Amino acid sequence: MKIINESFVCLNCTQIVPTAQGTCRNHCPYCRVSQHVDGDLPGDRSTSCHGAMYPTMYEIANGMTKVSFQCITCGKIHRNKTLPDDDMFVIDEKIQHYKILLEQKMLQAQMEDAGKPKKWKGRTIRR
Repeated sequence: MKIINESFVCLNCTQIVPTAQGTCRNHCPYCRVSQHVDGDLPGDRSTSCHGAMYPTMYEIANGMTKVSFQCITCGKIHRNKTLPDDDMFVIDEKIQHYKILLEQKMLQAQMEDAGKPKKWKGRTIRR
């Protein structure tokens, strides 16, 4: 399997994100938004989802900080280690902001889904 560590343009704040030292980066150190690019292993770039992932919480254990991200498209939750250049001073503010955004996007998706006709045994049922 090929592991990819490359710089990229953040899909949220459009800053150029540099490569990580000693690991693979898939989140922006400035706005903390990630893109759902990895499957089960960091750097494998094996998913086809590519939805935006927003930080929802973080935890500190054994001197290491890990941030949980949730994909806005498929709902997957993934944890990433923080890196030395990650701006941790704004993480609480960003999490609160993104939680509101995630809730709004989920409600919007539910409303859009509610307006679509449902299929039952091959027939369309209109509401």
